[in-house]
Amino acid sequence: MKKILVVLLVLGLMVTAVGCGDNSEQKQSGDTSEQILIGNMQDMSGPTSVWGAAVTSGIEMAIEEVNAEGGIDGKELKLITYDTKLDVQEAINAYNRLATSDKVSAIVGPPISNIGIAVAPVSEDKKVPLVGSFLDERATTKEDGTPYKYMFLMQPSAGQQAQIMAGYGLEKQGLKKFAVLFNQANAYSVSLSKPFIDYVNNNGGEVVIEETYNASDKDFKTQLAKIKNENPDAIYAPNYVQELTLIVKQARALGIDVPILGGLDAAPPFADLAGDAANKVLFPNNFAPDEPQLQEVYNAYKDKHGEEPLNKVFIGYDSMLLIAQALKESGSADPQAVAEALANIKELEGTTGTISISPDTHRPYGLSMVMFQIEDGKYVAKERYLTEGLK
Repeated sequence: MKKILVVLLVLGLMVTAVGCGDNSEQKQSGDTSEQILIGNMQDMSGPTSVWGAAVTSGIEMAIEEVNAEGGIDGKELKLITYDTKLDVQEAINAYNRLATSDKVSAIVGPPISNIGIAVAPVSEDKKVPLVGSFLDERATTKEDGTPYKYMFLMQPSAGQQAQIMAGYGLEKQGLKKFAVLFNQANAYSVSLSKPFIDYVNNNGGEVVIEETYNASDKDFKTQLAKIKNENPDAIYAPNYVQELTLIVKQARALGIDVPILGGLDAAPPFADLAGDAANKVLFPNNFAPDEPQLQEVYNAYKDKHGEEPLNKVFIGYDSMLLIAQALKESGSADPQAVAEALANIKELEGTTGTISISPDTHRPYGLSMVMFQIEDGKYVAKERYLTEGLK
């Protein structure tokens, strides 16, 4: 009798072991038989939580659409979201959990360069692709110039956006003399400043003064006074929305009335925060609200939430579209297969434009941006623009 019990126990353990092995193999591919798991790492409670919530809303809208159309090969997409709290270590922990415990097929990352740069080397070990809107090229490119295999950018990079802004200022606005004011402790701000300076100086313009500040600074009057003495035609200030709001208010209070050029952070809700000081601010955005390719998503979001979507909603939506397209093209939920497909996406029609990913950089190419100017507190779309050298 004892021998029979022992045999039954051993057989039971063998069956259990085989079952665990099958489940593990399924989850390794991001496939839970009925669902394909997608990760999401966003600041949901920190200083940029308004962005994190907007990106997440866009992802959720894209997933709802994919699932309503039958999913991917009949399998529904399921989103797993972690709060990074705008903290690098929290983000690394979230990536590790999504890759090793949740075993997702792909991850949508945050619009934060510092976090993208920190996660990039980790992705080489965990081998799960991450699609984000972190602008700094160091989040997608190694020091040797080759791309991180699992890191992908879904919008123009910092260098591209800086050249677009500089080209527009020189060519379309007739500006020649520029001052630059940026946060030297922020990867996003730094990564936009240098290519802007280089482009202006190499294309008939002049950067007459560069001023920097630190992350904790709130008073920029000393830097702005120096800038005023140089009498520039415009100021380039590619900084986060909280800092940009303070900068434009203090600049106007000092009597600086020239155009101020910014990055994506001059998009809503910046004008509401800065009030009259926001007038004559110019910046590139991923879209204009009246563009036909985004009307369906725009109206669906407005009907659901009772407000107009922030630009990060469309960032999240298009990031998820890229992942869904890669899942379809690869025919697999395996992260490595998804990464290979992402590196070769061509002419995907998104809400922010037609997106093609370069296999050499893992960044989009030929993607124009909509130029905006704030006039009387209102956002006025001027035109889609792409600097000649980026076409």
